[in-house]
Amino acid sequence: MLRLSFSTGTLYHLPLRLTFSLAHDIGFEGVELVLGPEVILRGAAYVRELSREYELPIRSVHPPMIPYPGASKAARIIPRLVSLAEQVGCGVVVLHTPKTSSPEDPRWTDFVEALSHARENANSRVQISLENPGFFWKSDARYMLHDIRKLRAFADRHDLPLTFDTAHAGSSSYDLLEVWALVRDRVVNIHFSDFAQRRVVPDWPPLYTLFRHHQFPGEGILPLEEFVRVQLVTGYSGILTLEVSPTAIGAWSP
Repeated sequence: MLRLSFSTGTLYHLPLRLTFSLAHDIGFEGVELVLGPEVILRGAAYVRELSREYELPIRSVHPPMIPYPGASKAARIIPRLVSLAEQVGCGVVVLHTPKTSSPEDPRWTDFVEALSHARENANSRVQISLENPGFFWKSDARYMLHDIRKLRAFADRHDLPLTFDTAHAGSSSYDLLEVWALVRDRVVNIHFSDFAQRRVVPDWPPLYTLFRHHQFPGEGILPLEEFVRVQLVTGYSGILTLEVSPTAIGAWSP
């Protein structure tokens, strides 16, 4: 049976204790821990304390929402995420794929090398998963792993699990259920949110993640009710993580 989890990235600007408290009161069964300033400053011991106090296991660990210096370097961020997962007793690490169109690009070779090294040295209970990327600019289509079929092929080649993001899939040229059918046997974590085809002012793609991607379920165009029904019928037993934009949930208001 699927396990319902809450992304701390949804309330990225709030204290972790408040986020854990809200997730517990609402009835979530765990959290996806996003590497943020408080996690970095207070460390894994504080996260374990919150996890015990609110009886919410850390289901997955995610890269920072707002990159800090060095966070874009695979050789630095991947080992840090894996180490954090090991320290908080978490079984899934979420990784973003590099934005490059060439296998000769240092960003690509660094990513592959860091990924391979991390898998060799990680605790056997930690799975390193790749997240399907979202489309913000038309030029994103040129990146090597942005196409879901290429991502699936890479995952097969390296025997990697996937984190499936519904909003990111909705921003692609594929139908949501069509994309899911391509990857479902490799998915260990679902990022669950809607995708809205609304006008954004100013029309600046970096704002799309707040106002188009990661909208509250039912407030966009994706067939999420049918998607959930498919999970229940087929017996999906991984994590289903509510990952919505702070603006979509009205996170400025207590």
